Amino acid sequence: MLDIRMESFLSVWKNKSYTKASEELNLTQPAITQHIQSLEKYYGCKFFEYSNRQLRFTKAGELLYRYVLNAKANEQIIMQKLQEINNEKKTLKFAATLTIGEFTLPPILGEFMNTFKEYDITMYVDNTKTVLQMLQNGEIYFALVEGLFKKSDYETKLYKIAPFILTAPIGHPLMSKKEVVLDDLKDETIIIRESGSGSREVLERGLYDKNHTLKDFKNIIEIGNVNVIKKMVKDGIGLSFMYKDAVSEEIKRKEIAEIKIADFIIEREFNFIYLKNDIMQSDYDTFFSFFRNRA
Repeated sequence: MLDIRMESFLSVWKNKSYTKASEELNLTQPAITQHIQSLEKYYGCKFFEYSNRQLRFTKAGELLYRYVLNAKANEQIIMQKLQEINNEKKTLKFAATLTIGEFTLPPILGEFMNTFKEYDITMYVDNTKTVLQMLQNGEIYFALVEGLFKKSDYETKLYKIAPFILTAPIGHPLMSKKEVVLDDLKDETIIIRESGSGSREVLERGLYDKNHTLKDFKNIIEIGNVNVIKKMVKDGIGLSFMYKDAVSEEIKRKEIAEIKIADFIIEREFNFIYLKNDIMQSDYDTFFSFFRNRA
């Protein structure tokens, strides 16, 4: 159980306010202030400071936040493990971002569940931002992530390297070109994922590296479901960038075409991640080996 001072610290961090933290924890504001001052005296450094009337965090505050967050997540795991002592089965909760969860993992999930029969397994599938938040909250034990994230905040193992490709309807005029470059797409409708999606972030980062933005395309359509996007591509509504794992079957069946762009080749990591100093690290090594050997 976390010290109440640490709970106050996390609440001030989340709310960016002593007042809001006191309301959230049902404590007086002087009590919150006393908790923070006690921590600062104990560790010998300042965690918060005011700049332009806004509460900001020092480097020491950022460091403490990462460790306290990990401790809180571990506390959730410890509680779960203690409750499992008298149960015949253990609990395993993990998450995957959308492309991995919907397309990369399904062919091997049956084998995964048979291999780890001693566990009651729950897998969540959501966008990168949500999955990382679940991990930080201790709601899941580990995650398989396709998007960009701050690696220094997690223990990270490379699951696989995944091509990020442009998809188009069969017969699209670009298919007949000997070489396609990024500028050839400026008059096209591009179908993209929602904000918070790993795929969206990868696309925007790749365009930025080439001095382009989404605004350079004639028209943008934002859709939050990969299967809907694939249907729209098949129907000729637009082109879409996505991980090859998400559309490999349609490409094999020649329902959707892959268009190679000479000056825009993107490959990204799919990573297996968990919190630093996690008490289940040895277990995670076993789960990772299963996934890595089938990548």
